Amino acid sequence: MTDLQTLVAKPPVTAKPVTVTASRFALVSVFSGTWFILVLCSLHLLEPEFDPTWRFISEYALGGFGWMMRLAFGLLPAVQICVAVATYPQIRTVTGYIGLVILGISAIGVLIAAIFITDPISISPDDATFSGRMHSIGAMLDYTPVAALLLSISLTRDNTWRPVRNRLFASAGIALAAMIVFILQIPQDGQFGPEVLAGLFGRVLIIADLLWLLIVGVHAAKLHKQSF
Repeated sequence: MTDLQTLVAKPPVTAKPVTVTASRFALVSVFSGTWFILVLCSLHLLEPEFDPTWRFISEYALGGFGWMMRLAFGLLPAVQICVAVATYPQIRTVTGYIGLVILGISAIGVLIAAIFITDPISISPDDATFSGRMHSIGAMLDYTPVAALLLSISLTRDNTWRPVRNRLFASAGIALAAMIVFILQIPQDGQFGPEVLAGLFGRVLIIADLLWLLIVGVHAAKLHKQSF
């Protein structure tokens, strides 16, 4: 039996009921996550000059609708923080607490990336601006897929989370695989071009992240309603 199966197979634990406050944070996460997806999809239509197969989504901040990308980047850490607050009472394992810490660090990283605008992908690492470097540092702190896997292992030990178990692990698995492929796509010399599909895998990664966050947010909100 693998380590993952062993962790998942542990006896169920009893989580605290989802409080009114946690439920509100869950609903905010769903609202913010939905808006993030809508804004990101809109930018693909409004700024088609950014080829989605190799241009990063953060480059939308450089276009005429840059304010929309900055808005989206502001929504994403809000989703992460709200999910962390909503699930905190449900966590009863070290694995889960580590996942919460990683999710919190990821939110800080995305917030840094939101504050500092990226450089164009054509800029070489040696010519990167201070803002571009800070944006890259923030992006490198985002390990949401790892947090998603650890939190899924912890949450699904409770029977109330078993109905969404498959969806949680599927979305977390896709996000983790996309993150690994995305990292492997990054050229060692930092020079990107149409032959490097970092943009495509980056989009798969962000959508899988959002999918996991939305699944958690929706289910947490449902658990509060079911407690009455």
